[in-house]
Amino acid sequence: MSDSRSQLEELDLAIPDMHSTADEVRAGEVLRGLDGVNAVRFVARGALVSYRPASISHEQICEVLRHAGFRATTFQDSASGDVGLSSA
Repeated sequence: MSDSRSQLEELDLAIPDMHSTADEVRAGEVLRGLDGVNAVRFVARGALVSYRPASISHEQICEVLRHAGFRATTFQDSASGDVGLSSA
């Protein structure tokens, strides 16, 4: 039986400051370097982040992006159901 705390959730982020491929690469390096982040898939000015809520929160993910120079807004966090969170 798997431990529910290790289950992956998906975070749908808007990252309006991501304008170029270089920005996407930099944001990807930041996100993929976080403990608890399993995968990152980029979409136009946003990202879908697969993560373990037991290891890292959506607020922490947004905060790390802010420190890297990106504004990040949560469209929908599947773990909590929260919407519209922002790091700005």
